[in-house]
Amino acid sequence: MTRRLCVQLLPRLRTCGHTVGFSARNSIHPKPVAIARSARLQSSHATARTPSETDASKTRLFAVERVGGRECHLSWVEEGRQGVQKEWRDIVPATAETGVSTSSTNSWSGRIASWFGQMFLPTNYPHSVHRSYLPFHVLQFFETTLATITSVLCNQALLTSVGVSAEGSIFGAVAVQWIIKDGAGEVAKLFFIRHFSPYFDSHPKAFTLFGEVIGCLGSGLQIATLLIAPSPGNFLLCAAGGNIFKLVGNAIWFTTHIKFMRYFSEQGNTGDVAAKDESQASIAQLFGYASGISLLTVSHTAGYLYSIFFLAVPLHLTMTAYMMRVATFEVLTLPRISCLAQEYVTRGEVSSLEELDKSRRTGLFGEFYKNKGDRWLTLAPRVNEVLQSGTEFEQSRWQVCAEVFKDDRYLLLPLQAAQGPMISVFFHPDATNDDMLRSIVHAAFVRDALLQRQPTSKGDIVPDDSLLEHMDTLGPTTLRSTMVESRRWTNSNFPSFKASLEAQEWRTDELCFADHGHRVTWAHGD
Repeated sequence: MTRRLCVQLLPRLRTCGHTVGFSARNSIHPKPVAIARSARLQSSHATARTPSETDASKTRLFAVERVGGRECHLSWVEEGRQGVQKEWRDIVPATAETGVSTSSTNSWSGRIASWFGQMFLPTNYPHSVHRSYLPFHVLQFFETTLATITSVLCNQALLTSVGVSAEGSIFGAVAVQWIIKDGAGEVAKLFFIRHFSPYFDSHPKAFTLFGEVIGCLGSGLQIATLLIAPSPGNFLLCAAGGNIFKLVGNAIWFTTHIKFMRYFSEQGNTGDVAAKDESQASIAQLFGYASGISLLTVSHTAGYLYSIFFLAVPLHLTMTAYMMRVATFEVLTLPRISCLAQEYVTRGEVSSLEELDKSRRTGLFGEFYKNKGDRWLTLAPRVNEVLQSGTEFEQSRWQVCAEVFKDDRYLLLPLQAAQGPMISVFFHPDATNDDMLRSIVHAAFVRDALLQRQPTSKGDIVPDDSLLEHMDTLGPTTLRSTMVESRRWTNSNFPSFKASLEAQEWRTDELCFADHGHRVTWAHGD
């Protein structure tokens, strides 16, 4: 009997639920197929597209992963050698004629577009933002450009009015040096945001403290301009270097502060709360200006300035740390929801924020794990980071999980490690916040079931080979029954779990984890 695979739908545009069918017989030019969102695609011997028909016969498509605006088609290598084969494809938007989105071959233009998308656009754009996001920010770009031009002219006029000469080469002008200083900071900020922006959601307090630390370092570096010989090069070295740290710190502060203002607003009055926050900051800055000018009347020497600096900075950072501690938001960070889900599975109830903090089961600010062994849950990882060898053992486990979760918008993949069962959770592109919450309590139940099957006593550490042998005894039939039972339990108990969280005033409308936008669709046996 011919084996058939089913590839779940990739959401293309909000107005259509169409995807593409991939067949081994037509892998070079896949034929678009338009069907309803709730339907599935059937393709005989579905495989990844490969350079030749011979290579295509040796691979079998098992997942399509969306990463940074492109698709990575993952296939098992079935003949000659075991492994996982990856093929990148660009996503072409749906056409008006067919209403179907297709995947074209990988190209340099697609790679460059993906890189710029990760640099400048939100994760999972455009599905993660409002429909007016693009026109608003296009206009904002030109508005900011024009405002910056005006600012450059104002800087030059002000410096000239106080006696700073505007003569000489353009790059020797003081105003231009000042602009280069700011420009270097803006460029550095771009690359920092590209790499770390997902963590502003998962670790906002830790990053706020980090931003204040590097901002203080930048101030210390700028004061060093008094210690070096005055020259344009030395000025740019200290001033631009310091400004890089300060602008990155300011970017972190503004980004995380948006989240804090939203959490402070209990009645939807975010604008009013933010405006009052600005007025309070204005008063604090006026006091700071007055105090700073008073201190400058004593001396302007580098030693005097650094003595004040080294007294003020520790107080500054201490205040920031206490700010983060007193801001007790009931947000579901990954360490917190991991503890709460395990607690619900074992006890049928969840703790409040105060109870969880008193138990000290999470680390700093509730954004870190207390112990390395507590890190049993991974959300939205890359598929190739979890499935690396492509052995028959991995293939059989993936296929069982893909079949069990064929109608869900998440997939659980249990793995084994020295510290116990590890659960990786892959999200479908259509997954909602409720789906993510459901997957976590589901994963906690699966982990509890696997722990009960452990042959070793608590605290025993066994070699990885023994663990793999133990997991291997949990064959496809037993694994399938465990996953099916856990799915049935989750469907029955998830509403109660969510209600328990809300009863303890946890914010169930947001799950705070470092979401890099990795979304997966998976193939399963028909």
